[in-house]
Amino acid sequence: MRSPRQLPTQGDGPLPDLTSGAMWLATSVAGLAALALPGADRSHLAVTLALAVFAAAWGGLSLWMGFTHRTMSMGLRAAVTGAMMPIVALALWATGGEDSFLQPVLLFTALFIGYFFEPRYAWPLLALFVAAYAVPLVYDDSVIATSYPSRTLTFAVSVVGAAVAVHHLKRRLVLAEARQRTMAQRDPLTGVRNRRAFDRVLAREIDRCALVVFDFDGFKAINDTHGHPVGDAVLRAVAEACEDVVREGDCLARIGGDEFALVAPGAGAAGVERIIAALGEAVDDALMPEGVDSVSATFAWAVAPYDTTDPVELFRLADARLLERKREGRRGLAVVA
Repeated sequence: MRSPRQLPTQGDGPLPDLTSGAMWLATSVAGLAALALPGADRSHLAVTLALAVFAAAWGGLSLWMGFTHRTMSMGLRAAVTGAMMPIVALALWATGGEDSFLQPVLLFTALFIGYFFEPRYAWPLLALFVAAYAVPLVYDDSVIATSYPSRTLTFAVSVVGAAVAVHHLKRRLVLAEARQRTMAQRDPLTGVRNRRAFDRVLAREIDRCALVVFDFDGFKAINDTHGHPVGDAVLRAVAEACEDVVREGDCLARIGGDEFALVAPGAGAAGVERIIAALGEAVDDALMPEGVDSVSATFAWAVAPYDTTDPVELFRLADARLLERKREGRRGLAVVA
């Protein structure tokens, strides 16, 4: 499981490329428009126009990568973003240095870094970004008189603050999304998968899987005698015990009431007996709430593709076998057709 510090950087897909492309295109268009306005510094017009063309081309390439899902790894994206910092410094120089009209759009870069990069990449990139902004201190002695050192300091504080704020806001959004996704896939009482998640896994694994369904003998009597809170505690105890014995990759789900199901991808008829034996032992050994000595379960099964390759029919067949076995009072583990 990924650590919480890594969560905000996951699941972005093509969004970084699309955002980067839009950012570069917007900067190119805004830069050309600003260059045409009165008072703009045009002393390095050829360089400025070349940079605008480069920004538009890179923006178009980034958008193409996003739309075609040719995404970069996190490390490569950080390297590319770092390599662009000299371009930022050159653009500031070409458009007026300390008085560059491009300075406001630099906020795009700070927000981009804060949103899309883990801290181990974000901090070096922010340092390079501030260094690019501070380059006029190297080639222009007159910026001292215009308080550029002070402006560089406040710029550094601003971009770091913006990046940190965006990073934490995204972290909260991702954690909230993860909680919602868990709630959508998990049974709130027992914590195992719910019917929706079960149906999805069964449909996905229908080419080859074993389906085991089971419920508890005399569960209604537990609710009637001890009350529903105790019955709920029994379900939680059994679900926890069964989850401890299922294989990684298997899907244990509560179908409804006291009925559970297990989808075992890749398992065939030969593996059903082992699965049921493990589940039966888990049910027998589950730690019961006070007043309940133990519970027993009845199991049934169906195997794809031997029985059918239709997920609805596979579940219907397993459920019908469960009803038949309960009527006959059979709890044996021998696999029968």
